[in-house]
Amino acid sequence: MRKADLFNFLLEANLMACMAIVLLIIARKMLRKPLGSGPICFGWLLVAARLLCPLALPNPLIGSIRSDFINDLAIRPIATQFKRRAEDALADLYSFTRVDLGIPEEHALSRGVFRAYSSTWDGSMAKMLVVIYLVGFALVLGWFIYSNLRFHRNISRNRIEPLSGELLEKYRALCEKRKVRMLPVFLVDPLPSACLIGVFRPWIALPVTADPGEAEKILDHEICHFKGGDHLFSLLRLFCCALHWFNPLVWLGANLCRADMEMRCDERVTRGMDDAQKRDYAAVLVKAAARRTLPGLPVLATGMTMKAKRLKSRVKGIIENQRPIRAAAFAFVLVSSMLLVGAFATAEYYPIPSIPDFSADMLVENRPVETAEEALALAREIAALPLIATDVDGAEWEVDEYPDAGAPAWRVKAVAPNINYYIVVLLKEGGIYSIAQSPNCNWDAVNQFPKYSHRDEEFKPVLLEFVKDFSVYANPALEGKLDGMKFTYDFMYQNRRYAVFETPIPGTFQHMMLRLQTSPEIRILEYGPGNG
Repeated sequence: MRKADLFNFLLEANLMACMAIVLLIIARKMLRKPLGSGPICFGWLLVAARLLCPLALPNPLIGSIRSDFINDLAIRPIATQFKRRAEDALADLYSFTRVDLGIPEEHALSRGVFRAYSSTWDGSMAKMLVVIYLVGFALVLGWFIYSNLRFHRNISRNRIEPLSGELLEKYRALCEKRKVRMLPVFLVDPLPSACLIGVFRPWIALPVTADPGEAEKILDHEICHFKGGDHLFSLLRLFCCALHWFNPLVWLGANLCRADMEMRCDERVTRGMDDAQKRDYAAVLVKAAARRTLPGLPVLATGMTMKAKRLKSRVKGIIENQRPIRAAAFAFVLVSSMLLVGAFATAEYYPIPSIPDFSADMLVENRPVETAEEALALAREIAALPLIATDVDGAEWEVDEYPDAGAPAWRVKAVAPNINYYIVVLLKEGGIYSIAQSPNCNWDAVNQFPKYSHRDEEFKPVLLEFVKDFSVYANPALEGKLDGMKFTYDFMYQNRRYAVFETPIPGTFQHMMLRLQTSPEIRILEYGPGNG
């Protein structure tokens, strides 16, 4: 994986996921009653999908935020903004140390700031950040693995015997009622509270000290955890925290998700219970909380224990539990799913432009222009053509004779607020010698395409024929002289794409060059011969 791919994924995933986490924090606070905990947990699942999936969908609007002077298009627009902001911040810091603080250039502080700034250009900072990220990822992942192995080893050592007798029959009946397969259940001592352990071969650990009257409710709770796939959910949370270890919001989201998962499990267990049964179940939770809690977030185990602050809202939710509004829950799931698709739309969209079949209707009729007034009128007509599409409203015009066209010609020049210039050289006998216009585009900030380009084997020949037809129609004297015309290169600026074609003109020291915008529409920007 290239550094650019890694940065694209991490920056895009964290930016989008952070916004989703903030929205979910608000939703779980304000919409818990009408939605229930199920849709909120579904929202956390979507956040995990964004954090773990490196998918980038094409977005026709994202190119508008691409920072200029980023020549590697493998760096997508969001990452270019982060890169540009980091460069600007370091440049400002260097200016502050040298100008405002008056620290000499040879001072260690000035040299250090300058090295940090220059490292954003030579790639050394990117390499350092990748190393820091990978070391952090390895440490966090190693900690997770160690914590789980130690916990599983300790629990396994303390196993006494499998579930048996009357409680086993009650457990079998619970599994049939919940329509889930029976998981192995072992009595463990010591164990503060029952828990569902493992991912691929899960089993239930039940404290040997569990009250027989409470054990059935405890087992029902763990069965509902298994039925809801909460053990798999825990694995996703673990991967999210390891992969994005540097983001505190991801850790906060994982912690809140764990609490919401427990509340969703409570809703499953208490569904269909009367008030007295709900109070009995809540009493079991309170007793479990009075004991020492199970290991925290890094351990793949679900349990009934929870800190007192959250236990209060959890018990309140059980006692006051009301059925969620289905329409509200469905709307939340639908909207959040649509937002997830939008959260992946971070890649620029480079459609193959539609190339029109060339026809004489695309240009004004070639006609002689004997006077400056006729030349000015024709130049205005050409500017209005869809292939040229230059806004010359309010332009200042200049018309003079042009001696370098090899034949009598007029040069018409316009300078307008929306363009830098628009120049057309018209042959007096009829024909367009050259066209040159410069839209609001910083040519020094263009970016060449790294992969998809107009070199596309199906697209290039069609565009090449269009370029030849346009050139010959604009200047019939070029008939038969454009066989060597070829594609030279293509580039982009923000969300617009451009291509350049060139060919030597046989028997002359000139070459024909045609630069055109190809997306979002075909426009001729520069056409005509020049010195080769």
